[in-house]
Amino acid sequence: MKFRLPISIRFILSLYGAGMLYYTVFRSVLVLTNLKAVNEIPGKWGIMAQSMFMGLRFDTTISGYILALPALVLLTINAFKALGRNTIKYTQIAVSIIYIITFFGCATDIPFFNTYNSRLNITILDWVSSPMFMIKLIAQERSYWIYFFLFLAVTILFVITQRFIYRSFKQKVQTEPQTGFKLREIVAAILFAGLLFLGIRGRIDEKSPIVPGTAYFSKYDFANQTGLNPIFTFMLSYFDNMKPEFKKLNFMPDADAIRLSQYYLGIDTSTTNTEYPIARVIKNDSTKPSLNVVVVIMESMSANFMARFGNKDGLTPNLDSMAKHGIIFDNFYSAGIHTFNGIYSTIYSFPALMAKHSMEGVNIPEFTGLPYAAKKNGYRTLYFTTHDDQFDNVGGFVTKNNMDTVISKQDYPSSAILSTLGVPDHFLFNYAIPVLNDISSSGKNFCAFMMTASNHTPYTVPDNIAFKPTHPEIRGGCVEYADWSIGQFIKKASAQKWFNNTVFVFVADHGALEGINYGGLYLGYNHIPLIIYAPAIIKSQVEIKSPGGQIDVYPTIAGLLGLSYTNNTMGVDLLHHNRPYICFSQDDRLCTADTQHLYIWQNNGNEALYLLGNNAGPIALSGNKRADSMKQFSFCTLQATQWLIDNHKCGQVK
Repeated sequence: MKFRLPISIRFILSLYGAGMLYYTVFRSVLVLTNLKAVNEIPGKWGIMAQSMFMGLRFDTTISGYILALPALVLLTINAFKALGRNTIKYTQIAVSIIYIITFFGCATDIPFFNTYNSRLNITILDWVSSPMFMIKLIAQERSYWIYFFLFLAVTILFVITQRFIYRSFKQKVQTEPQTGFKLREIVAAILFAGLLFLGIRGRIDEKSPIVPGTAYFSKYDFANQTGLNPIFTFMLSYFDNMKPEFKKLNFMPDADAIRLSQYYLGIDTSTTNTEYPIARVIKNDSTKPSLNVVVVIMESMSANFMARFGNKDGLTPNLDSMAKHGIIFDNFYSAGIHTFNGIYSTIYSFPALMAKHSMEGVNIPEFTGLPYAAKKNGYRTLYFTTHDDQFDNVGGFVTKNNMDTVISKQDYPSSAILSTLGVPDHFLFNYAIPVLNDISSSGKNFCAFMMTASNHTPYTVPDNIAFKPTHPEIRGGCVEYADWSIGQFIKKASAQKWFNNTVFVFVADHGALEGINYGGLYLGYNHIPLIIYAPAIIKSQVEIKSPGGQIDVYPTIAGLLGLSYTNNTMGVDLLHHNRPYICFSQDDRLCTADTQHLYIWQNNGNEALYLLGNNAGPIALSGNKRADSMKQFSFCTLQATQWLIDNHKCGQVK
């Protein structure tokens, strides 16, 4: 007897096909109402075809959520030979109602996007607090009516389609014998459940499910956003808004925060662009030679691992050697304790807003940072990572913000991938060199960022290389391996034509649980190295003692490269500006450091002041002006940052 899929599976697939058809209709209308943006894309139809395919992936995720429970119920009933037309009928009614609700969201999304250049998100609920205003606005703006009629038309067609499906399957239920699930049907049901789960997850990579950044496959914003499903973006923004870490900071009035930040950044308010209150024009030496830059963001490389900062195990001979022959920043801190903090703050020069995920939101803000300044000066910008670039939404975030090329796990041979962290560090560096050679040979400069991963669980040291760790513990061995990989990279890079014309920057994404415990806070988690190495340019060691952080990497490197630019970030050039303090976070703890003190504020209201390098306990806070000043600095820095991002003043100065 010829095998046929169980009727329950065929019915669910029919519902899925109908939903996908009408999601595609809404996406097509979105494209048609934005033909101007489409026409600005070179090779537009090829790019837009990819957008439509990406849309099928996001639509499948939403359809998967809609159909998951009905599929489970129908498969169970089908297995017990109890599937009848009423089951089909009521399941179809329930699924149809949910689909129609989502269609209303899709119709609403089109004018929302055309107004805000953003797919549907929780900000639409701001209108709900003024329902009469919303109704009058829609009623008086006739261009909105067409989308309501579009919703009605799609709903009518969808209902007609569902009636056809119901009639077809009502007959099948009555005429096809139900014999229960035999082995073939059981296998088919399991495979179908697996496909349904995969559809919901949206990706096969184990490190991350589908995220908004997955849609950012090109450098064209409209093409990227077209692939998103508005129900996906709305629900994700809604649940993000429910997370405690996404709550708004309320340290001080925004105006006070901006004014104090201008003071600490040394901004002359008499010449400030009032619309972009922290933007300042930086004029650098245009006579400097055109230099490349490579920024290596090292996974979990605490300053405590280096001999320069007191480690006796000899874990980092290469980093220590470069520190002796380059510029070393002794009081330098990561913005947070997560990799996404380090990537975001190093590249785009804004601090972590405590526990908030800097890159996870549905709507990716516009930032400038080093990629922007480099591109404005004719550079090619690249981001290399060892693993899946969609983890933490990194790939989409940096693509949206001036990164020309993202190279990740999908670009490497499968034989080189050792774990969920992808390829080992030395492979990443070896892969990058010919890529940089090609750019250099084309006559362009490059600005490359490389995110390593081997100094992170699951700890893995490759066994097919010349390096063998000497430290008895695997964690220490991975620090040794990470340092060895960097040494090999510099050795191979030194044989390239572009080496003498390149500035190498070594910084960590964050540190590790090392060093002195300050009331439960291990400073080694934030105290990290920043080493600038360019032996043809920097002839002797330069030691910088003033405090600094990842947010300062961009303006510091831009100054060293001789770039002129508008600095619209919270960072400063540490070679020409002495900070009084630097602030950083450990999720629910906000910290501020100078060269001698550490101030800690917790979101439960507790606070303490410590002497750095001293575990004798906290200093009395009562009447302590230094603690008050450090608190004011950190509060205004984060409050101003939140205002700049919320008001879209953190990107290019218009």
